[in-house]
Amino acid sequence: MKKILGILLILVLVSTTVFAAGTKEETGKDVTLSVLWFNDANEDEIFLNTIDDYLQANPHVKLDMQIVAYSEYDQKLKLMISGGNPPDVARITTNTLSVVVDSLEPIDNHVADIEAVKAQFLPSMVAFASNTKGEFVAYPTEATANGMLINKSAFDKAGINVDEVSKDWTWSEWESIVKQVVAANPEMKYGLTVDFTPHRFSTLMYQFGGHFLNKDQSNMEFNNPGTIAAIKWFKHVHDAGLVPKSVWLGSENPAELFQAGLVAGHIGGSWNINTYNKNVTDFEWKAVRMPKAEINSSVPGGKFIASFKGSKNQEEAFKLMEAFADKAHNEMYSRDTFNIPSRVDAQVTYPSNSDDFEVFLEELKVTPAFTANEWKNTNLSKVTTYIREQIVEVLLGNISAEEAVANVDKKGATYFK
Repeated sequence: MKKILGILLILVLVSTTVFAAGTKEETGKDVTLSVLWFNDANEDEIFLNTIDDYLQANPHVKLDMQIVAYSEYDQKLKLMISGGNPPDVARITTNTLSVVVDSLEPIDNHVADIEAVKAQFLPSMVAFASNTKGEFVAYPTEATANGMLINKSAFDKAGINVDEVSKDWTWSEWESIVKQVVAANPEMKYGLTVDFTPHRFSTLMYQFGGHFLNKDQSNMEFNNPGTIAAIKWFKHVHDAGLVPKSVWLGSENPAELFQAGLVAGHIGGSWNINTYNKNVTDFEWKAVRMPKAEINSSVPGGKFIASFKGSKNQEEAFKLMEAFADKAHNEMYSRDTFNIPSRVDAQVTYPSNSDDFEVFLEELKVTPAFTANEWKNTNLSKVTTYIREQIVEVLLGNISAEEAVANVDKKGATYFK
């Protein structure tokens, strides 16, 4: 019996060795990719589920995932880079991109046709993921956008078909329409609330033809006709009582005002779709296209995956990232994380609110790429708090719009020297 068992064991070992050798010959050398990740919710689980088919087809590839709290993420990543041990793959935000961009390995070096690759993604996301040399350094994975969410029940009560009027409305048309909505809903106090951030204000600024920086981004250029027009309009709707002063001149939460049915609309981020889906039960709401001023525009944001110069397993890392960023995987990941897809050809059916996500995606598709270039500029980030303070001074009536933009340019110039 011992002799038979010994023979069987030898046969099993031989068979296993032959099978393993055959696997290596077919799929390549065993490799373990180090992956640095942070979670907004459970994105690590969804990432692993999304690429499970790739890992099954490539059993020689294993992942060593390290999950780091977002508050500690950038510091951890910078220490790994400076220590000469960058991860093979990392999840990157738009803010992190500007910090580590010079350490990222260009995708250009790993694909045959980089222009064909870039054409697969939203222009604003390509702008975020490009370094100063124009090299594409990260695969966009999910996008965020600013947009308008409205109380559809309130529009219905006013006898207004918001789906029809919002197809191509202007801000002046919106003003006339929203006054009717507020008048028809006694419990409603305001027409619109806007998050108390320069990022959300810039949505309006871009629509009015404004910008933060000059064309080559060598200095501030907040003093321009479009930005002045946007600030003046913003003060006008505050003074007219269409926008609550309690947000920009107080501490009221705009999302809470919307959920309470006190405002007809909210300019916020695409993440509010999930919030309202969970919390709003007293009325029907939906996303609609924002009114047009000079142009239609949102403000892009999002997340990416990238590899680094000097990472140990670049070849396999880029194969994995390319697979994760393709159409089918991007659609799956976007659906399961409830995010806007980063690809121009993606078609996602969400468990709920697919139409709302599609509206935000349409806003991104018409957003100029330069908006991403401005928001990834590290010098601009140093002056955004001051920009918000100057807008508040205008709303208070302490200074004019012209004085505000001049003050911002003077302050901002000190960071561009």
